[in-house]
Amino acid sequence: MSASSDKMLDLLQQISMLKELDDRYRSGAKSGAAIQDSKERQKKRRQIRDEMKELASRTRQKLPSER
Repeated sequence: MSASSDKMLDLLQQISMLKELDDRYRSGAKSGAAIQDSKERQKKRRQIRDEMKELASRTRQKLPSER
């Protein structure tokens, strides 16, 4: 696998872990710390998605033209 494929898989795994933590948050008590953790996960998820978009864009630029 290429380095970009490995990185994309890693980012997808991170998003999956964040989703699992969010699912637990929704079913649990909403303490101040839990709310702050949820906000941090949302921020991290946005960062990961931005990184995934950038990685996909760079990968597309490297592909030969399909003309």
